[in-house]
Amino acid sequence: MTKTTIVLADDHAFTLEGMKTALGLINGFSVVATASNGIEAISMIKKLQPDCALLDLSMPGANGLETLIEARRWSPNTKFAIVTGNPSPAIFDQLLEANVSGLFLKNAPPAEICEGIAKIVGGEMVISPAAKKILDDQKVTSEITPREIEVLQCIARGQSNNQMAQHLGISPKTIDSHRTSLMKKMSVHSTAALLVRAMKDGLIDV
Repeated sequence: MTKTTIVLADDHAFTLEGMKTALGLINGFSVVATASNGIEAISMIKKLQPDCALLDLSMPGANGLETLIEARRWSPNTKFAIVTGNPSPAIFDQLLEANVSGLFLKNAPPAEICEGIAKIVGGEMVISPAAKKILDDQKVTSEITPREIEVLQCIARGQSNNQMAQHLGISPKTIDSHRTSLMKKMSVHSTAALLVRAMKDGLIDV
């Protein structure tokens, strides 16, 4: 049986060996090379034309995104997956624009990444649950209107509906509508939970 060939790249030796061991235990997978930086990874992918390349995002020489873009020129049939410890929605967007086949966080269980690699090789696009949540949270934040941000800031200051209405020049009923809309968009059911979520997402500054 022909095995699925994989190239791994990560500048942390412990992580690299751990993933190599985990993937090596899966029947049908063969880790054909490992690299400790992006330049080495590009060279290995160009030479070996693997079925899949699992790349760390932050590497010396060339980061995961740069490695993906350059290596794909030389090995167009290789599927690329990125593992990162930097849960940045902006970086995730860049990776998705580059048509990455898989996106995982470094704190994901090895079994989750291994299962994801199997799906990627089978032609699926895989975004881990944790990465998907970050992207979904970003989408929610982008849907919040400037007026709703103003209402959030007033809520954070402890103002009543009447005080907010006077401050913003709108009716208390409209304030209540904005509060309800915010709770719905941010999937919370209380003012306290709304403020916690808003602080977490950087929408208000304590």
